[in-house]
Amino acid sequence: MSDLHKLFLKRIKERENASGLNTLSEDADPGIETQFHSENINSSSQLNRIRKLGDDKANTEILEHLESEKNILFPVQDKYYDTEFNISFQTYFSPPQGKNAPIFILHHGAGSSSMTFCKLSEALTMTNPASDKVPGVFAFDARGHGNTESDKNIDYSLSVLTRDCQFVLNSFLEKNVSDSSLFLVGHSLGGAVFTNCLVEQKVNSKNIRGLVMLDIVEETAVRALNSMPNFINKRPAFFSSLQGCIDWHIKDMYLLHNEDSAKLSIPDLLNGNSSHYYWKTDLKETSPYWSSWFTKLSENFISCGTNVAKMLILSGHETLDTNLIVGQMQGKYQLVVFNNNPKVGHFLHEDIPSQIAVTLMDFVRRNDNPEDYMKNELGFIPKWGGKINR
Repeated sequence: MSDLHKLFLKRIKERENASGLNTLSEDADPGIETQFHSENINSSSQLNRIRKLGDDKANTEILEHLESEKNILFPVQDKYYDTEFNISFQTYFSPPQGKNAPIFILHHGAGSSSMTFCKLSEALTMTNPASDKVPGVFAFDARGHGNTESDKNIDYSLSVLTRDCQFVLNSFLEKNVSDSSLFLVGHSLGGAVFTNCLVEQKVNSKNIRGLVMLDIVEETAVRALNSMPNFINKRPAFFSSLQGCIDWHIKDMYLLHNEDSAKLSIPDLLNGNSSHYYWKTDLKETSPYWSSWFTKLSENFISCGTNVAKMLILSGHETLDTNLIVGQMQGKYQLVVFNNNPKVGHFLHEDIPSQIAVTLMDFVRRNDNPEDYMKNELGFIPKWGGKINR
């Protein structure tokens, strides 16, 4: 670990302590996990396609907890109807508090939903309790995911997902006129969608200040797609309880390591009731579009949005491709790697939401108003084109 990386982790710890958040352990052994963790499949779970756990009361308690937390974290829940595609997008919004507080726009990955960001949204509001600014958070369920209502035979190509994203963001900005700075945060496929949005430049806002990709590297993602058919075939067709599905993600597949987050994100992935819960999103239907998802992602990430700051956050030391290596050397984006904790996986925003929140808020402070950051955080006043004030 470089001295710079150690200094950055120390800064995160200091901000966590000031916020009353849990600290990030530096004593754990490095844990590197692949995009879809297919190597972690438990052989016993492969033979049992139905999890027989829990009862109706337990299921009800989990759903009631999700509904309560959802309403607290996202007081504004609207539907944006796209007449062209006949899709009703479910959106979730926690308005910013304080003058010029930023807004984070969040996009989940394939097979997930907006509820994957519940704990991150909660942590974002707690990173600086002494401040009079509380960031806003906006998320939406992509077509065929979560509570967005779509027709059958869904097109999951990157171009269409990008068009959906542009529609939702433009609808949101029209409905919520604000001077707040916008920071796009996309997990996995969501990062590719946001990057493509900036490439096409069809979002009606000049306030986009930053783009953050969570745990997605083009070459690694493309290789991981080769194991996706095996992952999908091994996935249980349905579960007899919500807790059974939560346990499958945590104990069998090691996809998640934070049960508090899983109790909010996993129930939103399922339909059904009582003893038969099945997936809302059929990942097999997305397979014809996989080849379009990550093509030229690294090149586009480096070049898109000339006035947009960028950050790549990884759960482990991925092998960066040439574009990312050159881009980092040229200072085109910030790279943050959480590789010192074996309980941080692909869904790192669920596993360590407080640490990701601190990282995001530090990114905002440095890029929303660089002059204020240098004055207040670094202790000097920049004189562009001249000497620096002592």
